[in-house]
Amino acid sequence: MLERQTQFFDITLSSIKDFAYIFDRQARFIFVNRALLELWGLKLEEAIGKNFYELRYPDDLAARLNKQIQQVFDSGQELVDETSYTSPTGVSGYYEYIFRPVLSRDGTVEAVAGSTRDITQRKRVEEELRQSQERLSSLAATLENQVATRTAELEEQNAQVLRQSELLRDLSLSLIEARDRESRRIARELHDSAGQLITVLLMNLARMVTELNGNNPNLLELAEQTQAHAEELAQEIRTTSYLLHPPMLDETGLQAALSWYSEGLQQRAGLEVELSMSRDMERPPREIELTVFRVVQECLTNIHRHSGSKSARITLAREGTNLKLEVRDYGCGIAPEKLSKLRKEGTGVGLLGVKERVRQFGGEVRIESQQGSGTAVLVDLPIPDAA
Repeated sequence: MLERQTQFFDITLSSIKDFAYIFDRQARFIFVNRALLELWGLKLEEAIGKNFYELRYPDDLAARLNKQIQQVFDSGQELVDETSYTSPTGVSGYYEYIFRPVLSRDGTVEAVAGSTRDITQRKRVEEELRQSQERLSSLAATLENQVATRTAELEEQNAQVLRQSELLRDLSLSLIEARDRESRRIARELHDSAGQLITVLLMNLARMVTELNGNNPNLLELAEQTQAHAEELAQEIRTTSYLLHPPMLDETGLQAALSWYSEGLQQRAGLEVELSMSRDMERPPREIELTVFRVVQECLTNIHRHSGSKSARITLAREGTNLKLEVRDYGCGIAPEKLSKLRKEGTGVGLLGVKERVRQFGGEVRIESQQGSGTAVLVDLPIPDAA
């Protein structure tokens, strides 16, 4: 019966592809299955009783395996390890082996049984996976560097755009200030030079009319017509001068200047303007007054040209340290898509100029409108500290 079991054991272990074997205490093979014999190119009798050195294993590998077999004998514990190996038949591979203690009835280690499996393919896959992971890590690092580089480039470009935007804003404000200074200069010259010449012309025409009275009716009529044209021209020059820079803005303040401008617009264009402003409101700084006047001027001009409204309302009030301005009309309003574009981009030099004038003092401009219900321009303007 024991012989039959040994035969079954030998047949079973020799039919598997893994290598199976048993060692004695001197690390000599006392059983080797057929798969391992084929790897070595030996017959059973050529392998039994021999150790790794005698089977032409590399010295360092033979020493390592002998030591591990003794470790299992001494500890009674299973051991698992891996190694590369090239057999005498030239077959190379990577192998995983397990050494297990075989215990006798009294619990001592009588032998060490081992099995070895060819894991070359698994190792190849693991190596390919490792290399893929390294390439992926390298690619990720490269992409991260590229993203960081591109991000730095975009940040620099954004910084340049912001610097250019600030330069353009400064230029825009400089142009606005230059235009205001030029308007003031032209207004003064119109008032002082052209105005004086017209005054002299009117005085001379008045003398001519007096002296021609009753002497030459035809020449008198011509002189009177010329005098009327000269008076009309004087009024136009005075109005133009005031529109360029109303002197009352400096002399009596914003309320008087807005009242004068509103009345003049009603006379010239038929636009009825209601002005709501507290009479005892403290005068803001001169530059704020000029900004508010120019904003109102631009808004009323747009109302006259585009809204179709026959009336407008200006509301100006001081709330704490801010000046609140509202210019409202009751005309056709603005279409939603056009209003959205207007809020985002601004259109026309006039509206852009309004925004730039207000922005230089840290203020805000909002536009509210509904089709058929009119439009309101709302300005919130901080008043600089007088100190």
